[in-house]
Amino acid sequence: MKKNFIYKDEKSDKFWTIHVEGKTLTVIFGKTNTAGRTNVKEFVNDEDARSEAERLINEKTHKGYMETFDFESNLSSLGITEFWNLIERAKRKASSDVDEQIEILTEILAERPVEDIIEFGRILEYYHALSYTSDLWAAAYIIQGGCSDDGFDYFRAWLITRGKEIFDNAIANPESLTKIISVENVEEANAESFLYVAQDAYERKTGGNMDEFLDRQGSVNFPKMDFDWEEEEDSLKQKFPKLYKKFFS
Repeated sequence: MKKNFIYKDEKSDKFWTIHVEGKTLTVIFGKTNTAGRTNVKEFVNDEDARSEAERLINEKTHKGYMETFDFESNLSSLGITEFWNLIERAKRKASSDVDEQIEILTEILAERPVEDIIEFGRILEYYHALSYTSDLWAAAYIIQGGCSDDGFDYFRAWLITRGKEIFDNAIANPESLTKIISVENVEEANAESFLYVAQDAYERKTGGNMDEFLDRQGSVNFPKMDFDWEEEEDSLKQKFPKLYKKFFS
């Protein structure tokens, strides 16, 4: 097991890598673009090493570290560029119907090699975690007139279906969504089934089940979120005045 994490804010830009090989646990950490420092620890058995690794990973993610991936250097032919290309391809074929887009994408993925399907699921998990931010949750809350935990998951899934440009713009500035979502179509900003598109494609391709797919895909640790807004009108209006004016007034 090897996982890489980064932490960025106004004052810091750091990396943290953890690697477990048998009974040996190795941690490398430091400022980004430096060699960093290395700590190596031997445990009595493999299980103890993995348990300690999970504890350290949970500790880091609670502090705001975000897992990162090098999608372009694996055995799969599917990387980040192709991930977004497939989403756009299905989107064009489906016009404006998100459910149709998801069905088309499932069909396309089911024709790809199994490794590509699994990699698509990994990249989807990564972007879903990347969009788990206080700012975006506030935007979703304003747009939808309230937003539960599950609702925020489905909103972020929908955001990914819109494509790389819209997704990146929303992460950088959630008020860009004022030009993307209409008041009449707020309910359409929900794509729960998109979260299972790779799993469904895998099942069609192999006849395997959900547990088998998830074992092969792995999971992404979500970063800790610190809310900087309140569920009341003054706080929401101050945070995102354009969104508030369009959807909450």
